[in-house]
Amino acid sequence: MTRQALIERCDDTAARLRGWLLGGSVQCAHGAHTGGVFGAFDANGTASYVYPEITGYYLHWLAEITLDGQAGTPAATAATAATDWANRVLADDAVPVTRAYVDSSKTDDWRNQAVFFFDLAMLLRGLCAAREAGLVVSAAPAITRLVDELARFVDAGKIVAARCEPGAVLPPRWSTQGGPFEVKASSRVELAARHLPLPKELAAACRQLAQGYRNEIAGLKLAMLHPTLYFAEGMLVAEPDCGRAIATLARRCLALSDAEGNLPEAEDSSVPRSDILAQTLRVLLLCADSEGAEVERVVAALCSRVDAAGRLPFRVDLPAPQPNVWCAMFAEQALRWYSRAQRGEALPAAEWLV
Repeated sequence: MTRQALIERCDDTAARLRGWLLGGSVQCAHGAHTGGVFGAFDANGTASYVYPEITGYYLHWLAEITLDGQAGTPAATAATAATDWANRVLADDAVPVTRAYVDSSKTDDWRNQAVFFFDLAMLLRGLCAAREAGLVVSAAPAITRLVDELARFVDAGKIVAARCEPGAVLPPRWSTQGGPFEVKASSRVELAARHLPLPKELAAACRQLAQGYRNEIAGLKLAMLHPTLYFAEGMLVAEPDCGRAIATLARRCLALSDAEGNLPEAEDSSVPRSDILAQTLRVLLLCADSEGAEVERVVAALCSRVDAAGRLPFRVDLPAPQPNVWCAMFAEQALRWYSRAQRGEALPAAEWLV
């Protein structure tokens, strides 16, 4: 495939992804969680829960495509609905659960026994981004509440990943134990200082978290690629002078790709996740290191996974595709930015990476 043909394929695929994301199906349209954004759909096209983290990503994505001239009235309508949802679920000192089930009778999800720093930080960044892009004017109450809540995650000068309900015991997973991936969250919290003063302890803990990893970037243990790439995305914002080391880390991830351009969930896994393709591509683009046959195979693989309706499955090794909202946002941004880079156009600052 020629470079021009690949650019055109990326443009077409990104447009289909935008069409699906702006078409109304990814936001809850009725009930208590109207305006909240779904995380994923099952093989029957049903979404069971609204996700604060993904609602934050969606607001951030809406802001970025608006500033890039790729959005119209639907973006403002969607952003207003998502902001209204955030204001509602954060009112009266409440905190949104990680997975807010549309069916309120479902209460057995272990994730909802805790509140996660990462989730709230991503929602905060989305609200701030939407405000900066002029999409919403009513985000201040939720922004203030989120900063207050995030400050409660600082313990002895360090950020803890989760605050649990009394007696709750969370399983030992990367999302519950904290680690380098939290730099993505902490770097986004730091950006909120444009909107209101951050508590000193919170600001200091966020700064310390990123600085503590400066000398570990290039050689960081890959383990699960998804959180490893979250770390890279955070360091691009928090420590932008470390671009060369971040590119080295992303290239180590890319080296795990197969002949078809698929990337695994982990070094010792063969699970082919779509979000990891998009994450790797975005990091390499922002490090100005997106040339070569390996990158082109990843781009082609990502494009091939998007169906005619603009839906992107979380995995391609399952019998029936399960469209995923955050994968779609990551991929739309990655493919649109790749086309821009191939045309020699400037890319947005790293802070606009969803």
